[in-house]
Amino acid sequence: MSEKVSVIKLSKEQCAHHKQALAFLYLDNVKSCSFTTSFSYSDAEDKIAELIEYVDNNSAIVFGCVDDKGKLVGFIWAYSVIFREENRMYVSVVQIDDAYRGRGLGTKLLNAVENEARIDGLPALYIHTEAYNQGAIRLYEREGYVMERVQLRKPI
Repeated sequence: MSEKVSVIKLSKEQCAHHKQALAFLYLDNVKSCSFTTSFSYSDAEDKIAELIEYVDNNSAIVFGCVDDKGKLVGFIWAYSVIFREENRMYVSVVQIDDAYRGRGLGTKLLNAVENEARIDGLPALYIHTEAYNQGAIRLYEREGYVMERVQLRKPI
C-alpha cells in the first residue's frame, strides 16, 4: 500500500463528515471485545454521535488517520479524567483499519494525544485493552506505557 496517510486533529465538522467511517471503525473495535456480541452498527453510530457532541463541547479530542484520497482509516478518541487522584488523558479508543495496520499509525495517534496532554499540562495518559490483545499491549509497552493494574474475572 503506497498511499500517504496523515494524522490530523478532527473538528466536530470533520467528525461529522467521517461519521460512517468512524462508526465502522468503532464497531470493529468493540467487536474485538469478547463481551459485545450484541453490539450493532446502530449502536456504533450512537456512540459516534456522542463523540461528535464531546468534540463540540471540548470535552474530548479525536485524531484521525486520513489517506491521500481523504478516506479515514483510523482514529483515536481521548479525554481528560481523574484516576487515582491524578488528572490524566484517558485514551478511550484506538482503531486502525486492518488494511493499514503495521504502518506505525497507532504510534502516531498515541503521540498526537500525548502531545495534546502535554500542552494541557496533564502528567500522564491512561489506557486499557483486552488481556488477549497482545498486539496492542506490545504497542503500548513499546510506547512507554507500564502495567498499573490487572482486572480478573471468574465466571460462576
